[in-house]
Order: sequence, then structure tokens, then C-alpha cells
Amino acid sequence: MADVFPVIPEELPAQVAESIGRSPAFGFHEDGRSGRFQLVDGALVERQGVEAVKQWLELMLRQKPGAIPIYRTSGTTQPGVEAVSLDRRVPEGWIFAEIERNVRETAAFCPAIRSLDSFKFMRVRRGVEVRFTVRLHTGESEEVTTYVSE
Repeated sequence: MADVFPVIPEELPAQVAESIGRSPAFGFHEDGRSGRFQLVDGALVERQGVEAVKQWLELMLRQKPGAIPIYRTSGTTQPGVEAVSLDRRVPEGWIFAEIERNVRETAAFCPAIRSLDSFKFMRVRRGVEVRFTVRLHTGESEEVTTYVSE
């Protein structure tokens, strides 16, 4: 069967966050699985630069690797977080290390991100709240908090 969506190449050039463009603002509900686009007077609210990168991370970390065809890549590494890593029968340290690895691999797909650091994890209900600092090629940094669940 032919692929409907183009395959994302593995090598992406580094660029600054301001040149990435804009994206419509999307607010996630507390369940972490649904949400809505933000509107003001019937027009979409747009995010640019650091805020667009932050929203991109939140979106990518809420999906399973390879689950959504439009985000599939040509390599073996896919953006997203494996739900298997949230199994309560394995040590918490291993779970957090796997989530951090998935987050770092996912961030590598965004050309505006230079590095990630200051990871903090907290069990919340059936998932994990992940906090970290993202550093961009522009020199800016932003705190990101997202909820990873099955």
C-alpha cells in the first residue's frame, strides 16, 4: 500500500526558533488526551517562536511513536513516548529513564532545540508529569511541563 504522508527525513538542519514560523494555539484539557484550538473573535490564536516549540513538544510527547502516520520518519527512532514505559510493575527509576530517553529522542526532531536539561518526574494518576528545560539555538530557554500517559 502506498504511503499517503511523506516520510520525514532523518537529517534536519538546525534553525532558530523564530524562523520556524507559526502554529495555531491548542489547549489540552485536563485528561491530557483531548483539547481545542483557541479562538478570539472567531480567529485562531497563533503561537510563534518559543511558544510554538513548547506546544510542539507537548503535542509530540502525548503520542505513541509511529502511531500517527503523518509524524512517521524514515529512521528507526520515532517521535513520542512509549506507553510500555509506564508499567507499574517495573522500577520507577527505569520508567523515568525511559521517558527521559524518549523525550530527548523526540526533541532531536525539532530543529530549533539545542538541548534539554533539569528533568523532574512525578507520578500523577496513571501517568507521569514531566518537567524539563528546553534550550533553543536562539539562546532562549523555556520550562516545559507535560503529562505522559498510556
